[in-house]
Amino acid sequence: MRWGVLDRLVGEPGAFFEQCRRGRPHVFTPPCLPQEVPTLRELTGALDGTLMRTPYVELLREGELVPAVEFGTAAGCAEGPEEGFADPERIMHLLAEGATLLLPRLGRWNASVGALTALLSQDLGRVTEAFCFATMIGSRGPDVHRDGADVLVVQLAGRKEWTVYEAEPPADGTRGPGPVPDPGAPVLRTVIGAGDVLYVPRAAPHTASGDDGLSVHLALAIGGTTAGRAAGPPSRPMANAQLLDCARELIQLARARADTAADEGSLARAGGELPCSPKGISVDRPDAG
Repeated sequence: MRWGVLDRLVGEPGAFFEQCRRGRPHVFTPPCLPQEVPTLRELTGALDGTLMRTPYVELLREGELVPAVEFGTAAGCAEGPEEGFADPERIMHLLAEGATLLLPRLGRWNASVGALTALLSQDLGRVTEAFCFATMIGSRGPDVHRDGADVLVVQLAGRKEWTVYEAEPPADGTRGPGPVPDPGAPVLRTVIGAGDVLYVPRAAPHTASGDDGLSVHLALAIGGTTAGRAAGPPSRPMANAQLLDCARELIQLARARADTAADEGSLARAGGELPCSPKGISVDRPDAG
């Protein structure tokens, strides 16, 4: 089977799906990244345009959001100056002090990234969102933590050191993000450079730090199945360990629908095939790597 953007993103779709099913991290080095992947100049140009503002630009410091007043400035508008627009000089100063720049849900305002996430969603049958992170040398993201989605990390500039641990469902049965104080032994330690793509399975504890100067990466968070997707290998949970969680969700959905049935006719009509996932699925933001 031929894939669209996935083929160009990982270079080896078969190997990618094998790692997904095993729940193992893996580094891919495609011949060249898809043209939909933004360049560093394109992203810095958006900041220099002084039109970026929260919630589409944020900074993190020691795992906490930096107040917008620390990196924002006023810009002239039709009704007078308005606060909260990104100031590139302040942002670079905070980056030099160890902060992390985050551009959340990049595909909602960048046309290239919007096309990238749409094409990847089509290939995988899964909701996909893009987040961009930038750090300086030696800067670390949060301590070891897990994300609530599978993530493809596309390194755009510089280098980044990653440590990834065994993917295990949380003890409380949820799949949400959170810190992991005792992740066990690493299953992958690697440094990725511009053009490399790292797969981090959902629920796999991980941490990362800048390795050489400015490091910029795009995190493609792959969430729940899209509505109406035909059954097939790509639309199952990305790792075998997540099948049970998915089954629980479907059972809970079926019970909820049965409980609201008004009569026996409604119950009979509810006997068809269950949908892939509840409506309104959103993708958890991956924490800064």
